[in-house]
Amino acid sequence: MTVRRKESEQLLLENARLKAALNEAEFECERLTIINSNLERQLEEANRELEKNIEVLQSLKHEIEGIVQSLTDTNHN
Repeated sequence: MTVRRKESEQLLLENARLKAALNEAEFECERLTIINSNLERQLEEANRELEKNIEVLQSLKHEIEGIVQSLTDTNHN
């Protein structure tokens, strides 16, 4: 086997190894893209829930402030 042929075979093997590694990396990239998309949807849903909870808490705060004011007014009369 000539040196040139041996080098050529080594390069072919290295090329095959690198293609396999690239395919693996592409698969992992696709997997992470799907995970990222799912997490993004979950975050959007959590943000909507949080906004609703903030609105409820603000409403309760105003109600409590009204009750406190009413009690204060009642005690002053």
